[in-house]
Amino acid sequence: MDGIILFADDQVFDTKSNEYQLFCKFKSDSKLSVLPVESIDVLERTLSSISTYRAIILDWNFKRTLDSNDDTNIPDETPYDILRKFPLYSLIYVYSQNVISDTIKDELNKKFCGKIFFEQKSNSQNLDFEYNKIINGIKQFENNNKHMQVPFTWSQAINESVQKIFRELELADSNWIKEIYDTAKNDGAEPSIEVISVFNNLLNESIIQNKELTNKLLNYTQGSNAVAQEGNTLAKLYNRIYYTKLLKETPFTTGDIFNFGNGEYGILLTPECDINAKKEKALEFLLLNKEQIRDKTHKKNNEGKPTEELKKIDTSLFNNRDIGCHILPSFPFEKDKYDEIAYIDFKDAFMTKTKNEYEKKRTEFKLNSPYIYQLRQRYLAYIGRVGVPAIPESLRRFNWK
Repeated sequence: MDGIILFADDQVFDTKSNEYQLFCKFKSDSKLSVLPVESIDVLERTLSSISTYRAIILDWNFKRTLDSNDDTNIPDETPYDILRKFPLYSLIYVYSQNVISDTIKDELNKKFCGKIFFEQKSNSQNLDFEYNKIINGIKQFENNNKHMQVPFTWSQAINESVQKIFRELELADSNWIKEIYDTAKNDGAEPSIEVISVFNNLLNESIIQNKELTNKLLNYTQGSNAVAQEGNTLAKLYNRIYYTKLLKETPFTTGDIFNFGNGEYGILLTPECDINAKKEKALEFLLLNKEQIRDKTHKKNNEGKPTEELKKIDTSLFNNRDIGCHILPSFPFEKDKYDEIAYIDFKDAFMTKTKNEYEKKRTEFKLNSPYIYQLRQRYLAYIGRVGVPAIPESLRRFNWK
């Protein structure tokens, strides 16, 4: 993979140090792009600003900068808190002079799932040996994780598109953020969400035209030997695709999931442009009841009782071909539980809840787009359908000749 290698070490600019010589060795390779960082503060700002790294070569002990008159022995800084904070999607190659505790290694290995490695610095002056040890480790990691090539190219496509879109919007109107924000605010919508949505729509249109990304997707999927997943792994994947975890301070949006108690849940149906105007009085929801789901979704025998074991679910329901109901897979009734479905019966699902009824009852999750819009569209089609008389049997037979 192409991309930046971040070389973070407090001695990277010390011309007498092995670290400086090693950095120069990396820099001299015309096939590599290497960015030096010498302090914890700069490391944190760099990780916040740049999203795509081929690898992060990371020292563990950074000397603190002290006042010249202060001879207090202050412990070194480490990147431990930064690694706990950032959800990095890159190879992290911790290259340390000091020993790192097994407790910290175990914690970081668990978080980064095989994407972090720990190597001891050598006091040897053999730069070629150290260089080859690191570069071969990077290449081996990339060979063992070819699935990361697509997200890596995807991230680069986002970076390129973001710069292009920001430039085009500013050329059109340097106050574009305020214009969109004020227009949405005056219209009663949540202005911050509207500005972000407008930009994200433009970003999506740009990324789907990125040839390098689409080719990388095609090449990877055609050449992949990955085994199809089943069970909890696949359920966890689709749980993440369908639902997003909310922060407490996130404004209400269409698709937010509420828990009203006694097994009753609701998905916020009110359009986002109306939420601000209505939320002090009442909002509209589509309700579902967890306790009734099995009766609705499991096959029944002739007596109307669930068939044996209650394990043979009528899977045709998942295709949402029945205009009168809607199925959502791996519904987040409980955190970290992915094996339950939501069954929404349109006949009696719609309900208006007052502020007192829904206040402080929003869960940690929302239904993502386009699934919330599919749900709304299908519900509107159901309540807007026109009933017409059935065609007589005799006419059907006559036309069938």
